[in-house]
Formats: sequence, structure tokens, C-alpha cells
Amino acid sequence: MQQQIKTDTPTTALETRFRALADQWRRETGGLSSISQKAAHPAHQEIIEMGPAAIPLLLRELQERGGHWFMALYALSGENPVPREFAGRIPKMRELWLEWGREKGYIS
Repeated sequence: MQQQIKTDTPTTALETRFRALADQWRRETGGLSSISQKAAHPAHQEIIEMGPAAIPLLLRELQERGGHWFMALYALSGENPVPREFAGRIPKMRELWLEWGREKGYIS
């Protein structure tokens, strides 16, 4: 399991890079219906390559703008707070991931 890095104030460079990648991902995958295609997008993969420091950024992005960031969160945390019966129910998945983030101290 990867070490979790908890931070409420990510470095400006990390946050700036994350924002640019998240915006690129939204622009270039907005018309795709395939979640696997969205997850395979280079910007999504680069966010995962940022490592656990990206978890609070992803959770804030999910909280503020929504989006299908669940695969990236799973890849970075090694955890999945979404029971099988809620798979595919995006609002519930979002709610469960945000609850997980609060419990782990990534967001308030």
C-alpha cells in the first residue's frame, strides 16, 4: 500500500499542474461515454503519476466540479469506498468518495 500524504495546502506548482491537467482532461474527454477511454487519457494518467499528493486535489475537484475521478482515486489510494451495489451510480459514488476523503483527513 502506498504511503498516504495528507495536506490541505498543496504546493503551488503541484496544484497548478493538476489544474492544467484536469482542465485538459475535461476538454478532451467531455464527449466520451467510455469510462475506460477517459481513464486512459494521457492527462488522467499524468495526474495518477503525481502520486498520493494528488489525492486531496482530486477530492477537491470532485467536490467542486464533479467528474469521474474514481479510477484515479482508487489507483492512488488502493482503496475503494464504493460497495458493488453503488457501482455506476455517479452521485452516490461521489458522495462515498468525499466521505472517505473527510474520514482520511484529505478534505474537510
